[in-house]
This record gives sequence, structure tokens and C-alpha cells, in this order.
Amino acid sequence: MSSGATDLYCHVMDPSYHTFFTLDEAATLARRTHDACRGAAMRTTSSLCFSHTTALRLHGMSATLNLSPGFDDRRLHACVDSADKLRRLRDVQVHLWDRPVASSFPDERIGCVSAADAICQMAKYTDLPSLVVAMDWLTCRNQSMRVMSHAELAEHIGSLGRFPGVRLCRKALSYSVEGTDSPQESVLRLAAEQYGLPRMTVNHVVDDPQRGTRYMVDMALPDHDIIIEYDGRYHYTMDRWETDLDKRNRLTALGMACFVATKVTLANEHNLNAFLAMVAKEIGRRRSR
Repeated sequence: MSSGATDLYCHVMDPSYHTFFTLDEAATLARRTHDACRGAAMRTTSSLCFSHTTALRLHGMSATLNLSPGFDDRRLHACVDSADKLRRLRDVQVHLWDRPVASSFPDERIGCVSAADAICQMAKYTDLPSLVVAMDWLTCRNQSMRVMSHAELAEHIGSLGRFPGVRLCRKALSYSVEGTDSPQESVLRLAAEQYGLPRMTVNHVVDDPQRGTRYMVDMALPDHDIIIEYDGRYHYTMDRWETDLDKRNRLTALGMACFVATKVTLANEHNLNAFLAMVAKEIGRRRSR
């Protein structure tokens, strides 16, 4: 196992510590968080700018982070830019964050830091794989959800200068990949690298000369003609299911080995290891040929 893979060890191979949300679930959580923030704002005359995990929920992040023991996620989190503004508020943890923030305003009562700022703030309270998952979400392929490009995120982190967790942020940026489709794919990709598999290519395109078409797959090991996809059944229709089956049949006919991960694959360490072992065995088989 490489030193880089060792850096990823913290909880990646036990994916059950992540909680994943559908887009509808994330939207519901954002609304509930917004209501809680409004309630907190009504109890104080202080101006509140919500931050950290509270801000990530308000922005609709579709996965949880692994949190340090000292971080209480049952409370709302807000930030101020100077120590003299720190306050003790019921159900709200107020943090000092003296970096410039691009605050948005969900309504006239409350403010909220940007999703990029919230991820940087959480670098002090989470681990490397969680930050990678968050960065992948921020730079995802879905244009309606995508907040910024990978280059823009790198520029933003650089513009903040020194802050608690900046080194971890920079390391996470080196593992993060722009254009992913879901946090589940990010966890699977990181786990595969930690397991010792080669680094995967995201959104790999395969040409089908017989049909004159091209297929985009979630992840691939192009040097070994291996395809890995994640199926999130909650958004499936019969047409989508049949289209994916046809695509995978064609990929197999073109000489590709296709592996499909599901929610069950990421349910626990045993299932994930068994899945990655199958992929590793196929790499070995193809190398021996």
C-alpha cells in the first residue's frame, strides 16, 4: 500500500460511517435546517452567519462528514470575524473565522457562508476522505448542483491564506476529482485506491464503432479495460434500467469487464472488500493474458 493510500485509511474502508441522501432528502434537510436557523436568529439580536456543517446542509450537501469527537453536530454552527463578537447562544456554537467570506442570505433574518468556505472551515473537524467527498460534491458533474470548478476551488483555498486545516484542504484537493456524479462514487473511488488498485478515471468515454456511438461510464481503469459503475436505484426508471443493461452488454461485447456497485456494496467493510477483491482479481487475470 502506498503512503498516499495510507493517508486515506481513516474510515474509508468502513463506508458505513457515511450517510448518503437522495436529492429530495437533502432538500428536506436543508428546509429543516433553515427553519432551525430562523428560530435561533429570532432568539438573539446578534447578526448570525451560519457556517460549518450547518451551512453545508443549507446548501444541500448530499452526504455527511466524519466528525471529530469535539464537534457537536446536534447544534447549529455560526461564525464571526472577530473575538469580541463571540457569543454564548442556546443551541448554537459560534466560531471565530477571520478569513474573508462570501456570505449569502437564505432570507432577511439569516446569513450563510458559501459552500466552499464551509468545507474549508470543516477541515479542522473532519478527516481527509470526508473533505474529498465534500470537494467532489462541490465540483460535481450535475450543472444544476455544481458550485464551482476544481480550478476555482483551488484558487479559493489559496485566497484564504493560512487557516486551521489548510494543509488537509490542500491534500484533499489533490485527491478530489471534478465531474463526479455522487458521493457514493467518491467513497468507492477512494476505497479502491486505498485497497491498492490503480487510480481510476472518472467519466471515462468508450467508443462503440459497431454502433457508431459512445458510452460514458462512472469510473474506469482504461489500461485494463475495466469499468466500474455505481447504481443508485432511487432514481431508476424502467427505461433507464434497460438502457444501462444494454450499455453494459455492449461494453462486455467490446471486451470490457464491467463491475457494478450498489448501496449493499457500501453497506459495510466486508462487502466493500469483497467487491474490490473481484476487481483486483480481474486486473491480475488481464495482466496474465
